[in-house]
Amino acid sequence: MFIMVQHTISEPAAFWNAADPNTLSPEVKLHHTFPTPDGTRAVCIWEAASVDAVRNVLEPLMGRISRNEYFQIENREGFARPSKVPQTATAGASGR
Repeated sequence: MFIMVQHTISEPAAFWNAADPNTLSPEVKLHHTFPTPDGTRAVCIWEAASVDAVRNVLEPLMGRISRNEYFQIENREGFARPSKVPQTATAGASGR
């Protein structure tokens, strides 16, 4: 499954200097990191068996210097519609 983590980072230098995906558990894989220029926020896309698997790896490393929100997501790249939201007529296509 793919997991998105949204980081709000209180200590950017400590966070980014500690961020080394090569030293993490083989049970989690980091696919993408999207940081802001100042390093105080980021969104990362992970692959793991569960949200808890990613949380259990990241919180001991980053929990004191970053508030982290974890979400299961539908895909890791591109555009995806939420699978549990019914698809209706396209917005703007009303009776012309």
